[in-house]
Amino acid sequence: MKFSHLLTAVPAVLIVLGAGSALAGSTINKVGVLVCVVDKWDETEPEKGHKLVDYAGRCVNIPDDTTVMAKAAEDCKGSYEYMPDGSWKGLGTCDLITKEGDKLSQAWEEGSHLKESTFKITGGSGKFQGASGGGTYSYESLTDTLSGGRYNGKIELP
Repeated sequence: MKFSHLLTAVPAVLIVLGAGSALAGSTINKVGVLVCVVDKWDETEPEKGHKLVDYAGRCVNIPDDTTVMAKAAEDCKGSYEYMPDGSWKGLGTCDLITKEGDKLSQAWEEGSHLKESTFKITGGSGKFQGASGGGTYSYESLTDTLSGGRYNGKIELP
């Protein structure tokens, strides 16, 4: 390898290696549009008016500011419980995965007892290693399998 090649390669490597550390100790605003599709909605009724649902779906996160956060896909799973009195709750997890393969793990909660649905960041990998934070989201069903809404939160990086 010639010295001129080294002069070109070293700065490029430092930029790539430094990109992850540039985010270290920072807060990323996680604000944008949420579009989801239901892949699985297995409903059982153990007793009249009491329904249990096993859920799986996929979402796309489209941030308001793509210079802060890139578009990303989410794989989600969880369960819902609908009570005879009309109340309901849902709990689950989603793994947001970027094009680069970085993963952000989140736990979510929905229900009639909440004013807004919430998500809590429980960790991640790649540039999201050790991430925490959370926020709120809302969405509405557009069809039996499609929904759309918004999310608003923060990702805290160590």
